[in-house]
Amino acid sequence: MRPQLFLGGLLVAIMGGGFYALQLPLAYFWSIPFVIGGGIMIVVSLFLPESEGPVLPPEGFRFCAYCATPVPLASERCPHCDGVQPREA
Repeated sequence: MRPQLFLGGLLVAIMGGGFYALQLPLAYFWSIPFVIGGGIMIVVSLFLPESEGPVLPPEGFRFCAYCATPVPLASERCPHCDGVQPREA
């Protein structure tokens, strides 16, 4: 079970129920899709396995602070987004 997906689906379904209860013109239109989408998220979360933990970069790399692309430790700029990498303390 993925608790993050379950909680997200629960919040989306509650928001859809709130839209339905308020009956505001534009929000009321989206109430049923939100309730159905939240229900689908809840059901799917029950069948997905728990995540395995944090994703680590390959050896000799770090993740770019701006785009999360693996960047060599010696590089000062990301080859993907050209962002300046923070210096390690």
